[in-house]
Amino acid sequence: MNSLPKHRLCLASPVFYPTYGGSQLRFLRYLPGLRERGLDIRVYTGTPNGKEMSAEEAALWGDCPTGEFMPTTEVSGIPVHRVKLPDKKGVTRTQTYNDRLLEHCSNPEYRPDVIQMVGPLKPMSMPLLRQLRDMRIPLLYAVTIAPPEPSRKKWFKRSHSRGDEVELFNHLDCIVTNNTPLRDYVQAAGVTTRVEVIANGVNLERFRPARAPAERNLPREQLGISETDIMITSIGGISPRKGSDLILDAWASLASEFPNIHLVLIGPRKDLEQSKLKGFRRKMEKTIQQSGAPERVHFTGLCENVDEYQRASDIFVLPSEREGMPNAVLEAMATRVPVIITPFKGLSSDLGTPGTHFLLSERNVDALSSALRQLLANPTQRSEFANQGYNWVRQTLNLDKSLDRYAALYHELASTACN
Repeated sequence: MNSLPKHRLCLASPVFYPTYGGSQLRFLRYLPGLRERGLDIRVYTGTPNGKEMSAEEAALWGDCPTGEFMPTTEVSGIPVHRVKLPDKKGVTRTQTYNDRLLEHCSNPEYRPDVIQMVGPLKPMSMPLLRQLRDMRIPLLYAVTIAPPEPSRKKWFKRSHSRGDEVELFNHLDCIVTNNTPLRDYVQAAGVTTRVEVIANGVNLERFRPARAPAERNLPREQLGISETDIMITSIGGISPRKGSDLILDAWASLASEFPNIHLVLIGPRKDLEQSKLKGFRRKMEKTIQQSGAPERVHFTGLCENVDEYQRASDIFVLPSEREGMPNAVLEAMATRVPVIITPFKGLSSDLGTPGTHFLLSERNVDALSSALRQLLANPTQRSEFANQGYNWVRQTLNLDKSLDRYAALYHELASTACN
C-alpha cells in the first residue's frame, strides 16, 4: 500500500460529520483506509439547512457569516474545510456551495488531483463541473440510493435542456454505484459516462460477533433489556422512508403475544428535527402508548457505537422504502444477527439471497409481523439465517476489497489527468 503514488483526493459533500446521511457516514468510515492506500485527503463540506440543524450545530455554526469558511477541523485525522451555507434550501444555498468549492480547489495549497462528490448533485451545478474539468481535475460521483419514483420518471426522460440530469452526469469522469440495479438505472437513463460498481464493504474487525457475554449484555443493560429478552433493532434516521413507523406497528401487534420483545430504533430523530414530520411523530407516539408496553420501545438517537448495538441484537429489521446497498444490513450480518428485509427499491442479489442470507417480507404491517413471529417462534431458524448471512458477508463484502477498488480508481484517474 505504501508504494502507491501520493494523490490528493477531495471528498466534497454538502454536509458531513457531525451531520450526515448514510453515504456520508460510509465515506467517513472509508477515509482512514483510503489514506493508507496513498491518498492525501481533504473534506470540503457545508452546514445543514436551518430546519435540519440540531441545537448543538446551531451553537457551533449559527453565528458564522454566510458564505465564509470556518476554521479547519479534523475528523479521523482528515482536514475538514467547512463553509457556512444559507439556512434555507434553494438556489442561493447550492450556488454558495459551488462557488466555495471552486475557490477551495483553485487554492494551490489544497488543489486536488481528483474529486469524489457525495450527496445531492443538482442540475445547476453544470457550470461548476465544466470549470473543474477545465482545470483537469477528474470528477467522480457516488450514486448510493435508488431515486424516488416521481424523480426517477423525470430522470429517465431524455432531453437536452439545460439542467437535465443526464447531461449533468455526462460531465463527470466516472459514476460509482454500490450495486448493479443502480448501475442499470444510470445507464438506462442514457448516461454515457463510465460507471463502476463498487459494493459497500464492511469493516469485519469492527462489526463482528460478541467475543464474551459482557460485550453483548452491556448495551442491553443500559437500555433495561435483560439477557433473556429479545432485542429487535432497526437502524436509520427516524422517518417514513426508513419505515420506522412500520416496524413499530409490527412490534406493537406482537407486544402482548411476546412479552419479552423490545424494539430499539437506532438513528437520529428526524421526526423531532423536521417540522414536516409532526404528524408522523404523533402517529408513532400514539402507537407506543397504545401498545401496552411503552417501556419496551427505545430510541438511541444518533450514536457512534452502532457496532455495540448490533452485537447486542437478536433480530435486525430494515423496512425501508428505497436504498442502495444498506450498510446496516451488511453490518448486522457481519455480527451474526438474523435479518428481515422488505423489498425496497434498489434491492439486488449483491446483498445476498432471500430465504438463505436474509428473510424477505412484503412491506406492510401484517407481512412484517408474520416474518417477525416466524423468527421469534423459531430460534433454530434465527441461527440459520444468522450463520448464512455471516458467512456471505465475510466471503464477499470485506471492506478491504472495496477500499482497494476505490483507491485504484482514484489513482488511475488522477494519473491519467496528469499525463
